[in-house]
Amino acid sequence: MKNTLNLAILSLSKINPQHIQLFFIVLALTMFVLGAGAPDDGGGITKR
Repeated sequence: MKNTLNLAILSLSKINPQHIQLFFIVLALTMFVLGAGAPDDGGGITKR
């Protein structure tokens, strides 16, 4: 258990803050592209 905890702490300490920023930038751009390509809502008024 102690070795697992030490390994987790060691792997977390190796994470570069720039990698986290890059991940969030890519995530934001992906969400923007998906949102821009989403179809418009018709406003809820339907013709019969």
